[in-house]
Amino acid sequence: MGLQTAVAIAVVGAVLAAGVLLWRAGVWRALRNREALEELLGPWGPGAIIVGEILQVLLAPIPGQVVGIAAGYLYGAFWGTVLSMLGLTLGTLIAIWLARRLGRPLLERMASQELLDRIDGYVQRRGALAFFLIFLIPFLPDDVCCFVAGLTQLRIGELVLLAIVGRAPGVIVSTLVGARAQDLTWPQLAIIGATGVILALVFARYQRQLEQAMFGLLDRFTADG
Repeated sequence: MGLQTAVAIAVVGAVLAAGVLLWRAGVWRALRNREALEELLGPWGPGAIIVGEILQVLLAPIPGQVVGIAAGYLYGAFWGTVLSMLGLTLGTLIAIWLARRLGRPLLERMASQELLDRIDGYVQRRGALAFFLIFLIPFLPDDVCCFVAGLTQLRIGELVLLAIVGRAPGVIVSTLVGARAQDLTWPQLAIIGATGVILALVFARYQRQLEQAMFGLLDRFTADG
């Protein structure tokens, strides 16, 4: 058994064990009560969603889809989308400001030279369109792209608009899933949860291959001629 397979099995086992423990402790039942959970969070809830989206742009501690699903679950598809997009907008603005403040050395600490050169090439050929497509197409490093955008001559307002429009479809899907979560049965939730874990493991294992495939698609959109 290879190391990566062993790690994958360990992660799945840990997730399942955590789920059983949470269920036995009654946590799952508490989480299913959306109104009680929203009341518990109070005015801090919307702020937590916004901060979560900001952090996932700057540091990527958790996948942005998780924050979007939580936003949709707590506040519905509309307000969940508004809160998520507000957080993403602020995160984008902060990333651009940091890049312009700290310069190229910051980017070189965040991403490989190969990735930075590749994004630079897209921007030189297609400018704003390249940024829009990176935000729109899944599995591409859109968070790193926020920092790269800060070093271009494009106006901040234009960059933020590209990020908002490009990310909107993914955010809307996430919040819609969250908004419908309370209506799902336990078997349906279990299937969705298991699928999410499997997809996360597949992405972790084949991240580079998926990224390269999406870059190939981006090459077709940004090719000269």
